[in-house]
Amino acid sequence: MNIKIREKNFEGKSIDLAFNEAVKFYSVSPEEISFEVIQQPKKGFLGIGNKMAIINAFLNEKYLMNRLNEFLSSILENFDGDFNYSINFQGKNVLIRMEGEGLGKLIGKYGRTIGAMQHILSIYINRLSSTKIDVNLDVGEYRRKKKEKIYEIVDNAIKRLNEENERIELAPMFSYERRIVHEYVRKNYPDLETESIGLEPYRKVVIKLAKSHIKA
Repeated sequence: MNIKIREKNFEGKSIDLAFNEAVKFYSVSPEEISFEVIQQPKKGFLGIGNKMAIINAFLNEKYLMNRLNEFLSSILENFDGDFNYSINFQGKNVLIRMEGEGLGKLIGKYGRTIGAMQHILSIYINRLSSTKIDVNLDVGEYRRKKKEKIYEIVDNAIKRLNEENERIELAPMFSYERRIVHEYVRKNYPDLETESIGLEPYRKVVIKLAKSHIKA
């Protein structure tokens, strides 16, 4: 995905001079700006017919990564521990992986801290970007292990579904956990459907036979 933030056209006698105008305007590092050439400069005859270079410049993925890195570092200063992390963009997703000592404090009871941190990071980066970006934060592979556990819970619940028992209600889950259930069932059980019911913090997922598979 080519992320474009705060697009604006700039002119100059050359492409380089037009780009310099963009750097002055955005007041960021040149590597955080990308551009597309709209018009190449052209010299006319005796100054007649001259054309300026025109570029369409915008803040890019590197800009988002640097801002996110600064913001995340400021958050981690509030936690005791020795942490290191990586930030990677994959399409419209940002994958943040953390390792180190004292990770339990970042995960929190029942994963509440990691969930809150992911929510805050998502709000922050989407305020900067004009493109909707999903943030996925994993600390010490907690999310990966949690996802595998949810898959197991769903598989066991589905085994209890039949024509007499057409729906199963799972225990209340966080929103990101419910999203995992919805996606997993949709991809792996085409004859089933899911929906979320109830109010937070007791909102849960219902798994049921799709209407097309229920005998009249």
